[in-house]
Amino acid sequence: MDQTFAKNLKSICPTKDFDAFTFQDLRTPNTFDNKYYVDLMNRQGLFTSDQDLYTYSKTKEIVKSFAVNQTLFFEKFVIAMTKMGQLNVLTGKEGEIRGNCSVRNSQKKAFLASVVENGEIMTDF
Repeated sequence: MDQTFAKNLKSICPTKDFDAFTFQDLRTPNTFDNKYYVDLMNRQGLFTSDQDLYTYSKTKEIVKSFAVNQTLFFEKFVIAMTKMGQLNVLTGKEGEIRGNCSVRNSQKKAFLASVVENGEIMTDF
């Protein structure tokens, strides 16, 4: 990790129990563009899993191509979003809304908020 970047992160979030906010894209945090990939090439990825996209030999060239060619990134993004939109998403009682996106819900689902599906409020997950 870039040392200046690491130092700035430590000042934002000094301990593991500290709750803070930072942008994932330092260069243009409020713009949808390819600068996230530029950050990775500069060893300024916020998450290890993201930074690994640049250090892993099978994905490094993709990161480089997106960093230097924003048009290519936009074209590939459209294709990826179209594919994601064609996935068979589980809804209603077949799926679940995670309270924490990185962890499966426990059997106690009372903490989940209700959602609206097909115009009806769903509270039974």
